[in-house]
Amino acid sequence: MIRKQDLNKNWSDLSSVLFESLPESLQDDQQEWLSYHWNLVVGKEIADISSIDNMTQSTLHIRVQGTEWLPALESLKKKIIQEINSRAGKNLVKNIKLKT
Repeated sequence: MIRKQDLNKNWSDLSSVLFESLPESLQDDQQEWLSYHWNLVVGKEIADISSIDNMTQSTLHIRVQGTEWLPALESLKKKIIQEINSRAGKNLVKNIKLKT
């Protein structure tokens, strides 16, 4: 007899399945994937004044077009990290560093 618990143990969450279904070129090029999702996560206004500089040791380095944006983005860091990790289906980003 198969128990209901046994049937569910091989299921993955939707975000990880979606990430794995991306073309290999996007999976391999993490910065391209991050840039694409950065625009979706932060929205048009913030995407227009910011860009991903690089990614090192789970830290996402973001370049911003003016110091006036730093406090606003600083307050959104946790939310942005959670959303990016949710989309990736894993803990891809642990920290965000902002610079002008």
